[in-house]
Amino acid sequence: MGEHSERYGELANALTEAQFNVYAPDLRGHGRSLPALIELGDMGYNGWHATLEDLAFVEHWMTEQYNRPAILFGHSMGAMLAQEYIYTLGQRLQALVLSGSTGAFPRVPALLLANLARFDSWRLTPATPSPLLSDSVLSLNNRPFERQGDGDGGLAWLSRDKERVAAYRADPLCGAGLSADGLAAMFASQAQSTRTRNIQRIGKHVPIYLFAGRDDPLNKQGKRLLTLQKRYAAAGLRADLKLYADGRHEMLNELNRTEVIDDLLQWLTGVTHD
Repeated sequence: MGEHSERYGELANALTEAQFNVYAPDLRGHGRSLPALIELGDMGYNGWHATLEDLAFVEHWMTEQYNRPAILFGHSMGAMLAQEYIYTLGQRLQALVLSGSTGAFPRVPALLLANLARFDSWRLTPATPSPLLSDSVLSLNNRPFERQGDGDGGLAWLSRDKERVAAYRADPLCGAGLSADGLAAMFASQAQSTRTRNIQRIGKHVPIYLFAGRDDPLNKQGKRLLTLQKRYAAAGLRADLKLYADGRHEMLNELNRTEVIDDLLQWLTGVTHD
């Protein structure tokens, strides 16, 4: 949410050097997928589910193009999409990587937030930001750092690297939240993705790698990731978890990003050569 694929060039270069084929789509309402006259963050009619179909199209195209199975990498909101994709459309994936995921988001709060966003979508328009949620969804993440005197203009939660945070702030395609309709679909997805019955639908052949910073507020400093790892393991899935000390939300833009990318490459190499 609120970014685009060109921010992942460093990772893409490392992956291609390691002989992986990389395709980084801009999600609907983001980056170069933003049509004229559409505001940033508006994924369009039924945009969340249409985005899942987009991912299925990309996976099918890459599998046919390169005659190799695909691996899905999702960060933050992309990880939320990936957590739904893996049990609905991702049966042919070779592996799944979740970066900065919310983890096992509690079902009742997720449904409450989805209904609040639906209410704003109904009383305003689906494409309008939600007055009840749009600002608070991201600003709440910064509270712990503001209390420590390191608010960094509301973006300290992203990374300790001030230069990377400044680049995010200066990027006109970064910083927007989802529209009310998109938020409703996102939270509804969160309510479903970590339910036991849906996790059991994930193919047992798909290994999962979760990584985040220990100071990432999106998953309660890793606690919700530990819960999600346990749920995956209980369903007979291989789920590996890496938490980085002092790291924040965007580990690919953190001070130790070289270590993070090296760890990811080591894991990918292991699961693709088993």
